[in-house]
Amino acid sequence: MAQQVNKIAEKATHCGMCKVNFLGTGLCPAGVRHGYVAYWPDGRMELFRALQEKRITPSKKLLDIVNACNLCGVCDRQCCFITNLRPTVVQKALKEYAAGLDPSKLKDALGDTVLTELQSVVGKQWASNDPTILCAYTQTIHVGNSYARLYVTMPKTAEEVAKIVKVSNQHHLPYLPRGNGTFLSVGLKTMLANPLGLQHGIIIDTGRMKTMKIDPEMKTAVVQAGINAYELQQAASAHGLRACLGEAEAYVCSNVASHGIISTWGNTYGWGADHFIDAQLVDHEGRIIRLSDPSIGNLYASPHGMTSLTITPSHITTEMTLKLHPILPDEHAMFIPFEHFEDAVDFAMGLAQRSIGLSLVVLSSKYFSDFLCPTEVIARNFEYVIRTHFKVQYIVAVIAGTCDCRYIEEHAQVIIDESMMKALFLSTPTLASLKDNPLLKTIQDESDPAHAVFAGPLKPYLLQILHPSPEQLAATYPSDLRNFFTALYSRPEISDPVWLHANRILPSRMLRQHMFMIRGGFLKADKDLILKFHDVIAAVGEKYNLDHALGFISFYDEGRIAFLEYDYYYDHTEPKVYEHLNNAIVESLFGELSLDGVLPLEYVLHKGLHRKEHVFYPLSKGLSEAELKQLQAMIQQILEV
Repeated sequence: MAQQVNKIAEKATHCGMCKVNFLGTGLCPAGVRHGYVAYWPDGRMELFRALQEKRITPSKKLLDIVNACNLCGVCDRQCCFITNLRPTVVQKALKEYAAGLDPSKLKDALGDTVLTELQSVVGKQWASNDPTILCAYTQTIHVGNSYARLYVTMPKTAEEVAKIVKVSNQHHLPYLPRGNGTFLSVGLKTMLANPLGLQHGIIIDTGRMKTMKIDPEMKTAVVQAGINAYELQQAASAHGLRACLGEAEAYVCSNVASHGIISTWGNTYGWGADHFIDAQLVDHEGRIIRLSDPSIGNLYASPHGMTSLTITPSHITTEMTLKLHPILPDEHAMFIPFEHFEDAVDFAMGLAQRSIGLSLVVLSSKYFSDFLCPTEVIARNFEYVIRTHFKVQYIVAVIAGTCDCRYIEEHAQVIIDESMMKALFLSTPTLASLKDNPLLKTIQDESDPAHAVFAGPLKPYLLQILHPSPEQLAATYPSDLRNFFTALYSRPEISDPVWLHANRILPSRMLRQHMFMIRGGFLKADKDLILKFHDVIAAVGEKYNLDHALGFISFYDEGRIAFLEYDYYYDHTEPKVYEHLNNAIVESLFGELSLDGVLPLEYVLHKGLHRKEHVFYPLSKGLSEAELKQLQAMIQQILEV
């Protein structure tokens, strides 16, 4: 049992989905009531690790955190669905640990002037310097093992954020806003830790800023910085509307500001400033400003070239007025399989250039399998089956209205329709179990196996073999959770490709007990350039013996711009992996920068409030060898900060 507890705590990837009611179970009562990450399941796992590694000394706050958990099991259902972990085991271990402590010997953390001033701004409950609270932010914003001169605040209004910034300036302390922490968790164990994270200073946790208002008539939403993508999408859909959003757990304001929302829906809804009408910000002097204020400087301005690298945000985004879009009554999902990468890219670019598809994306078989399958083992075997036996290595996924669907039907050789996709979703364990089955080995010898299986005479036989059902998926989960998952998978939206595309509850399965490092970026939508860009990143992953794969390609501006995400997967519990990973990060970046018409992801960071035209036009030429050496020196300085 001790080994199981340690393994779960170590494998936790801080995906942040425990703060999203994506299964309809409700949220962790302790997290909702107390706010700080330490009270949420992911934070308590980090707290357990800190105690085991003796990074903190138990304080009175530990008993409060432990006793706040009622072992309701909500986190087990959520975490099993995403990462196949059981956080409740760790919560029980924490309770056993706390039961062995002598309460009379536990002390409160010592206060100081800074803490007193912060508490006067947000209230005594919502500012802390207690290491028991602070340690939960390790890996999602805080770097290092020291909690000296480190504070966390949870403001509720822009006015409180502004006052926190002024306290920070008065005491010459750095500060950093934090959304749900998922993006930071990807980078904080790599060479990017110091530039992205905070060693000391004030963490501004925006999780309490939860005000949201939908205007159905104007098709807009005003959201504070603590609203996540799932919450906004659910509120918008109640009015027949949709927002262009990233993953379900992403805080919308921070996602717009940091990455501009990179989404499959960008084919129609756009990128960056396309998504919003106005934004409320707090600047470095603690002033509250709005983008619509004519007296402020041009916050849309964006320099070009290698000097435009920005690691930390220039402003704190506290509220946004976002555009919403009508959900069409005739939307359908279509999945077009391809064996060869260049064919998938060619087909998708043709659709993008004709403005076909509300949502349009090229998926690798790995992404496709990770999203659909309930466990890591099933995902790997499922991917093997579709790649080896069906010759499906890439999929162009489209959400489109009737007219666009007709065009696709006329030009695609094979289409996996909604009914077949739902069947695949509800039968992934069975299909995965057919790995190297003699019948499937026979199918792979067909001239076009995908056509034979999904559009030809074998389609009805495949459905008979698969026996899609909620019970089949539920059987892959622990016995005590099977009734719950049978009921969950019986809900029609859970296997509805359109709903899943809009609500993005599946991508966090990429964090299933391992981490990944995002590579790639924006580039001119030219097939030859996309292929070259892909090959440069893949070659680096191969060189450093990393598990690696294409994630997805999406398109913007009627097919003028493409975004390519490529991922390096790694075991974040293995210290030796980081040397190879860090080398791969630098080498892949330099390879990207050597290409004409490419803007690496790092150069888009914190430009989401800019017009995409200011960022992408013109896309830069590749750097010379001398410029790359100059950039290397600049990056080294940033990393040493």
